[in-house]
Amino acid sequence: MQSFQFYLPTRVYFGKGMIEKVGEEAKKLGKRALVVTGGKSARRMGALQKIEDFLKKMGVKTILFEGVEANPSLETIKRGMNLAKKEKCQIIVGLGGGSPMDAAKGIAVSSTNPGGFTQYLGRNKLKEVPLPVIAIPTTAGTGSEVTPYAVFTTTDGKHQKKIMADDFIFPKVALVDPELTLSLPASVTADTGIDALSHAIEGLISNNSQPLSDRLALEAIKLLSTHLPEVARNPQDTEVRGQILYASLLAGMVIAQTGTIIVHGMSYRLTTDLNLPHGRACAILLPWVCEFNLKSSSAKLTSLAKSLGEDVENLSQEEAGQRVVNRLRELLLQVGLSQDLNLRKIEESQIRDFAHEVMQDKRKLANNPRKITLENIIEIYRKAFGVVK
Repeated sequence: MQSFQFYLPTRVYFGKGMIEKVGEEAKKLGKRALVVTGGKSARRMGALQKIEDFLKKMGVKTILFEGVEANPSLETIKRGMNLAKKEKCQIIVGLGGGSPMDAAKGIAVSSTNPGGFTQYLGRNKLKEVPLPVIAIPTTAGTGSEVTPYAVFTTTDGKHQKKIMADDFIFPKVALVDPELTLSLPASVTADTGIDALSHAIEGLISNNSQPLSDRLALEAIKLLSTHLPEVARNPQDTEVRGQILYASLLAGMVIAQTGTIIVHGMSYRLTTDLNLPHGRACAILLPWVCEFNLKSSSAKLTSLAKSLGEDVENLSQEEAGQRVVNRLRELLLQVGLSQDLNLRKIEESQIRDFAHEVMQDKRKLANNPRKITLENIIEIYRKAFGVVK
């Protein structure tokens, strides 16, 4: 049997009402908390007020840092760090989707590590332990509450996504409460849900997959393929919301061990250059990346298909792979996501520019189960954009 290691230092609380634990968990870590959140949604749905109340009840002072944008910039991290230092914060609470949780991680890092923040981008570059982070997701998709990753955007000229990866940035605590996702618009539910599905599938077929992560990935895939269409029809069903949030949590645990493959590597420029939500960018690419990879991933093909609800037992590998791709495309339609970008204008030169940048991401290329060339990546982009050559 394959040998492997599995590391998850985050204490996870899952279930309705788990947000109430923020006060008692924060009190164990300090007396002054910087609460990092996005625009107005957390305040509008009442989650922010609840957190402030629970922290106050336990004697923890709250300092608020609102307005974290999608794909948080390095400037946002600097502003948050300055506030955290000024207020002598001992804990960082990240409330929201992936962007506020990633921003919380970045602020926690820059509050304790000397010098410029950019020197810590990359893998395993931290010099000091960050401030402890309590992560509270309000979307079901990124899994950032249980991963050692954070993604930031540079704004010095060309916008680029930069990744930080370090075991030190696992949150100390994750409070995963399905009730916080009830107010999500259908588009955000679909975008983030497909992001979680992409995490699970990428982790399953990655070269770093392992037996335990595979079990988590297959369960996440099954739950998401079953329940995402249901929540699109009935967004106020707390039980279904819980199943999706649980699947997102599992998928986050998966990529914490395996990393992602070229779906995520190829998605970054779609986000920075075309202003697409991250999950939608992954959704556009996922069927076509799977089509490419499943030609050589026969060992995982049957189990993946089964988790998606497809019986491929008596089919050839090519037929089984096509069945999986068709099921993914069908699922995207069921949750209201377009299958391609053919309504958008894009030049061949732009596709090639995107592809050349992907080829620089050696880690994701190495993690991809099938060796991929520049022309392969260009072809996948063309299919995603509906560009016929």
